[in-house]
Amino acid sequence: MKTLFLYYDPHYAHVEMAKELNADFYPAPKLKSESSNMLLGGLSILKAVFTLPKDYDVYFCEGTYIIPALARKLGLLNKKAKIVNILASPLLYYIKTGRIKGIRRKFALWLLKEVDLFVSIGKMEDEILKEILPNAKSIVTYPRPKKEVVTALLKDERMPDLNSQIILTIGTHDAYYKGIDIVYKAFKKVRKKFINAKLYIVGNIPDLSKYVNCKEKGIYCLGHVDNLEMFIKISSLYVHMGRGDTFPLSTIEAMLGGLPAIVSEWTGTKEVVNEVDKKLIIELNPKELANKIIWYFSLNNAKKTELSIKSKDEAKKFVKSVKVKDLKKKMKKIGVFA
Repeated sequence: MKTLFLYYDPHYAHVEMAKELNADFYPAPKLKSESSNMLLGGLSILKAVFTLPKDYDVYFCEGTYIIPALARKLGLLNKKAKIVNILASPLLYYIKTGRIKGIRRKFALWLLKEVDLFVSIGKMEDEILKEILPNAKSIVTYPRPKKEVVTALLKDERMPDLNSQIILTIGTHDAYYKGIDIVYKAFKKVRKKFINAKLYIVGNIPDLSKYVNCKEKGIYCLGHVDNLEMFIKISSLYVHMGRGDTFPLSTIEAMLGGLPAIVSEWTGTKEVVNEVDKKLIIELNPKELANKIIWYFSLNNAKKTELSIKSKDEAKKFVKSVKVKDLKKKMKKIGVFA
């Protein structure tokens, strides 16, 4: 079966999946649906629909389902063609919480119903999907960190500096989605008790300045770093306050490096963190996060070491269990691939 991988800016884990499906790669044009000019937004979508290659059996979409779904609505796709959409964005969480509402919500749901199969990145995302679209067909699959990153982290057997009072958080693209604002507010409370505490923010986050004063004492906005392993090893704690963040691999990478992680209840990697200690999963609340960080910093070294070892063990179990080939097997079983 001919498969087309339709992407905007592909995540390496999704590229791996597409290669396993022997898909042809096709960069989708950037849509302007959020533009204040509705006419230009509509024209950009229609252009993408009419230029989409139409001779494929399966459209494997990295959140780009709108394009083939509209093409199907307009009768431009083969009636037997299947639309498969990877759920790895905050779209469903934003619909659930009302951040996406009105016409945008109706439009998104109208086209989501055209998707034949969803690939939910983690259990949390699949639960949100079933809440919003109870009849949707889906399979749960997981991304995995890059092999070279896993190797480097496991090769370095040093313990992180668990008493350094350095909090590490990693994000890309969108500070709100990654909950950086919550981490920042919590850190300011933590610093009143632990005056030497530091917050390292890693990753290219264009809108970071909207939420964080990077000139504030103890705050280090580092952008992209080539030596992530080093920052994991000098930190004492990883924090991720995702708002519907489907399965951030930064959490797994930090844990592989022996760093305990505190995550929000709306961060998909909570299912791995849960195996370490349920107390490390909290609500999206700066005060609760501050209290949890203070609790962790106040633990004795033996308890921190225990959490560190367990974090590494659980992350290793996860990485070993993820097999990309399972995706094709699951899709065949559900009838998407002949």
